[in-house]
Amino acid sequence: MQTHVIFNTAISLDGRVGKKDKQIVFSNKLDNYRVHRLRGSVDAVMVGVETVLSDDPDLVVSEQIKTPFRIIVDSKGEIPLNSKVLDGGAKTIIALSRSVNPMTVRRLQEKGVDVVIAGEYAVHLRDLLYTLQRRGIKNILLEGSGTLPRRMLNEGFVDEIYVTIAPLLIGEGINLFHGELEHQIELTLEGILQYGDQVVLHYLARRGYTE
Repeated sequence: MQTHVIFNTAISLDGRVGKKDKQIVFSNKLDNYRVHRLRGSVDAVMVGVETVLSDDPDLVVSEQIKTPFRIIVDSKGEIPLNSKVLDGGAKTIIALSRSVNPMTVRRLQEKGVDVVIAGEYAVHLRDLLYTLQRRGIKNILLEGSGTLPRRMLNEGFVDEIYVTIAPLLIGEGINLFHGELEHQIELTLEGILQYGDQVVLHYLARRGYTE
């Protein structure tokens, strides 16, 4: 049985996730409640280190349904030791590549982090998901933007997508993905939700890809 992955993100009406050097809040209170309920329904919440560096999220669940694992994919070991995800508030897994300095690994372990090594110079996502599955993590909420969601989609590991459309036009800003999608990915619209002046699109994604 494969790990079930849900990708949740938020964008402006013109498809941006933010502006350089400026953090923008996309979700309103109603949508925040939805996100926390979604976090509380999965075994783990996963982000790439880019999201930690730009937003410093805590990835906790305010609605105490259960406390999911926090998983950070950090191929080069760039995560600051004062990051909120390292506060001990929930079990945290950091996925690193073998190229990371052993001192960095040791410092993370001293923070109480469970370190998983997968891949030579970049975290090998298939190996990581297999390791997580063996540890009982059967469903994951993937959040944020940047390189990790693009890689997860490119490699066919995403099953569902929720996209919050905020009533904003940003203009020049940061794209949802860093780099290009390698393949056309087929999505099926599962539902449209409305939370105040925001719309959330829910899609099912086909495992794998089509040319």
